[in-house]
Amino acid sequence: MNKPVNADQFKLGMRSLAHAVNIITAAHGGHRYGMTATAVCSATAEPPSILVCLNKTSATCGSVTKSKSFCVNVLRAEDSDLSNLFSGALSGEGRFKSREWSRLATGSPVLLDALVAFDCRVIKTLAHGTHTIILGQVAQVLFGKKGRPLLYAEGQYSKLASLAHGEPLPEGLDYWGF
Repeated sequence: MNKPVNADQFKLGMRSLAHAVNIITAAHGGHRYGMTATAVCSATAEPPSILVCLNKTSATCGSVTKSKSFCVNVLRAEDSDLSNLFSGALSGEGRFKSREWSRLATGSPVLLDALVAFDCRVIKTLAHGTHTIILGQVAQVLFGKKGRPLLYAEGQYSKLASLAHGEPLPEGLDYWGF
Protein backbone atom coordinates (compact mmCIF):
# COMPACT_ATOMS: atom_id res chain seq x y z
CA MET A 1 0.00 0.00 0.00
CA ASN A 2 1.28 3.46 -0.91
CA LYS A 3 2.06 5.98 1.81
CA PRO A 4 0.06 9.24 1.59
CA VAL A 5 1.84 12.22 0.08
CA ASN A 6 3.03 14.60 2.79
CA ALA A 7 3.15 18.40 2.56
CA ASP A 8 6.94 18.53 2.04
CA GLN A 9 6.78 16.07 -0.90
CA PHE A 10 3.92 18.02 -2.43
CA LYS A 11 5.71 21.38 -2.08
CA LEU A 12 8.89 19.94 -3.58
CA GLY A 13 6.98 18.56 -6.56
CA MET A 14 5.06 21.82 -7.08
CA ARG A 15 8.34 23.76 -7.31
CA SER A 16 8.81 22.12 -10.72
CA LEU A 17 5.75 23.88 -12.12
CA ALA A 18 6.52 27.28 -13.63
CA HIS A 19 3.94 29.88 -12.66
CA ALA A 20 3.24 33.48 -13.61
CA VAL A 21 3.87 35.83 -10.69
CA ASN A 22 0.93 38.03 -9.69
CA ILE A 23 0.02 40.49 -7.00
CA ILE A 24 -3.48 39.95 -5.66
CA THR A 25 -4.95 43.17 -4.26
CA ALA A 26 -8.11 44.19 -2.47
CA ALA A 27 -9.42 47.21 -0.57
CA HIS A 28 -11.53 47.15 2.56
CA GLY A 29 -12.24 49.61 5.36
CA GLY A 30 -10.18 52.36 3.74
CA HIS A 31 -7.04 50.22 3.52
CA ARG A 32 -5.29 48.54 0.59
CA TYR A 33 -4.08 44.97 0.87
CA GLY A 34 -1.89 42.90 -1.41
CA MET A 35 0.22 39.78 -1.65
CA THR A 36 2.32 37.93 -4.20
CA ALA A 37 0.66 34.78 -5.51
CA THR A 38 1.33 32.16 -8.15
CA ALA A 39 -1.78 30.03 -7.53
CA VAL A 40 -3.88 31.82 -10.17
CA CYS A 41 -5.57 30.45 -13.28
CA SER A 42 -8.37 31.13 -15.72
CA ALA A 43 -11.56 29.28 -14.82
CA THR A 44 -13.90 29.96 -17.77
CA ALA A 45 -14.15 32.35 -20.70
CA GLU A 46 -17.97 32.39 -20.54
CA PRO A 47 -18.39 34.14 -18.18
CA PRO A 48 -14.81 35.42 -17.88
CA SER A 49 -13.66 34.05 -14.52
CA ILE A 50 -10.44 33.61 -12.57
CA LEU A 51 -9.54 31.29 -9.72
CA VAL A 52 -7.06 32.30 -7.00
CA CYS A 53 -5.86 30.42 -3.92
CA LEU A 54 -4.88 32.52 -0.90
CA ASN A 55 -3.61 31.50 2.52
CA LYS A 56 -6.61 31.99 4.78
CA THR A 57 -4.52 33.59 7.52
CA SER A 58 -3.33 36.42 5.25
CA ALA A 59 -4.73 39.92 5.63
CA THR A 60 -5.27 40.01 1.85
CA CYS A 61 -7.50 36.93 1.96
CA GLY A 62 -9.55 38.52 4.74
CA SER A 63 -9.89 41.71 2.73
CA VAL A 64 -10.97 39.81 -0.39
CA THR A 65 -13.64 37.85 1.45
CA LYS A 66 -14.98 40.97 3.19
CA SER A 67 -14.93 43.29 0.17
CA LYS A 68 -16.13 40.56 -2.24
CA SER A 69 -13.62 41.77 -4.83
CA PHE A 70 -9.98 41.48 -5.85
CA CYS A 71 -7.58 42.33 -8.66
CA VAL A 72 -5.02 40.00 -10.22
CA ASN A 73 -2.06 42.13 -11.33
CA VAL A 74 0.18 40.06 -13.62
CA LEU A 75 3.81 41.11 -13.19
CA ARG A 76 6.32 41.76 -15.97
CA ALA A 77 9.71 40.02 -16.18
CA GLU A 78 11.45 43.05 -14.63
CA ASP A 79 9.11 43.21 -11.60
CA SER A 80 10.88 40.78 -9.24
CA ASP A 81 11.59 43.61 -6.74
CA LEU A 82 7.86 44.41 -6.58
CA SER A 83 7.08 40.73 -6.11
CA ASN A 84 9.51 40.62 -3.19
CA LEU A 85 7.89 43.69 -1.60
CA PHE A 86 4.49 42.01 -1.66
CA SER A 87 5.96 38.67 -0.50
CA GLY A 88 6.70 40.09 2.91
CA ALA A 89 9.80 42.26 2.47
CA LEU A 90 7.58 45.20 3.45
CA SER A 91 4.13 45.28 4.98
CA GLY A 92 1.14 47.57 4.94
CA GLU A 93 0.61 50.65 2.82
CA GLY A 94 4.35 51.07 2.18
CA ARG A 95 4.27 48.37 -0.48
CA PHE A 96 2.03 50.53 -2.66
CA LYS A 97 4.39 53.53 -2.67
CA SER A 98 6.92 52.16 -5.16
CA ARG A 99 4.58 52.20 -8.17
CA GLU A 100 1.52 53.95 -9.58
CA TRP A 101 -1.78 52.36 -8.53
CA SER A 102 -5.36 53.18 -9.43
CA ARG A 103 -8.79 51.54 -9.12
CA LEU A 104 -11.14 49.98 -11.64
CA ALA A 105 -14.76 48.77 -11.40
CA THR A 106 -14.52 46.96 -8.04
CA GLY A 107 -12.33 49.49 -6.24
CA SER A 108 -9.48 47.01 -5.75
CA PRO A 109 -5.99 48.47 -6.32
CA VAL A 110 -4.73 47.99 -9.88
CA LEU A 111 -1.07 48.30 -10.87
CA LEU A 112 -1.07 50.63 -13.87
CA ASP A 113 2.10 49.19 -15.42
CA ALA A 114 1.21 45.53 -14.83
CA LEU A 115 1.38 43.31 -17.89
CA VAL A 116 -2.38 42.92 -17.50
CA ALA A 117 -4.77 43.31 -14.56
CA PHE A 118 -8.05 41.47 -14.02
CA ASP A 119 -10.47 43.28 -11.72
CA CYS A 120 -12.87 40.68 -10.27
CA ARG A 121 -16.00 40.30 -8.16
CA VAL A 122 -16.04 37.25 -5.88
CA ILE A 123 -18.58 34.65 -7.01
CA LYS A 124 -17.70 31.71 -4.73
CA THR A 125 -15.24 30.76 -2.04
CA LEU A 126 -14.21 27.38 -0.74
CA ALA A 127 -12.12 26.83 2.37
CA HIS A 128 -9.73 23.93 1.87
CA GLY A 129 -6.83 23.11 4.18
CA THR A 130 -4.64 26.16 4.72
CA HIS A 131 -6.12 28.14 1.85
CA THR A 132 -9.28 29.73 0.55
CA ILE A 133 -10.06 29.05 -3.10
CA ILE A 134 -11.73 32.10 -4.60
CA LEU A 135 -13.61 32.23 -7.90
CA GLY A 136 -14.03 35.70 -9.33
CA GLN A 137 -15.90 37.00 -12.34
CA VAL A 138 -13.84 39.52 -14.29
CA ALA A 139 -15.49 42.94 -14.21
CA GLN A 140 -12.77 44.85 -16.06
CA VAL A 141 -9.41 44.20 -17.72
CA LEU A 142 -6.54 46.69 -17.88
CA PHE A 143 -3.83 46.09 -20.46
CA GLY A 144 -0.81 47.81 -18.92
CA LYS A 145 2.77 48.05 -20.05
CA LYS A 146 3.85 45.58 -22.73
CA GLY A 147 6.40 42.97 -21.88
CA ARG A 148 6.82 39.37 -20.87
CA PRO A 149 5.53 37.73 -17.70
CA LEU A 150 7.62 37.21 -14.59
CA LEU A 151 7.80 33.47 -13.91
CA TYR A 152 8.68 31.50 -10.79
CA ALA A 153 9.94 27.91 -10.68
CA GLU A 154 12.41 25.87 -8.64
CA GLY A 155 12.53 28.65 -6.02
CA GLN A 156 13.68 31.39 -8.37
CA TYR A 157 12.39 34.01 -10.78
CA SER A 158 12.71 33.47 -14.49
CA LYS A 159 11.54 35.01 -17.71
CA LEU A 160 10.05 33.55 -20.84
CA ALA A 161 12.46 33.11 -23.75
CA SER A 162 10.96 33.42 -27.20
CA LEU A 163 12.38 31.99 -30.39
CA ALA A 164 9.94 34.15 -32.35
CA HIS A 165 11.84 37.25 -31.24
CA GLY A 166 15.21 35.81 -32.22
CA GLU A 167 16.51 35.52 -28.66
CA PRO A 168 19.00 32.77 -27.92
CA LEU A 169 17.81 29.95 -25.71
CA PRO A 170 19.09 29.88 -22.13
CA GLU A 171 22.39 28.03 -21.79
CA GLY A 172 21.98 24.27 -21.79
CA LEU A 173 18.59 24.19 -23.50
CA ASP A 174 17.88 22.90 -26.98
CA TYR A 175 14.76 23.58 -29.04
CA TRP A 176 12.78 21.05 -27.00
CA GLY A 177 13.60 22.70 -23.68
CA PHE A 178 16.00 20.04 -22.43
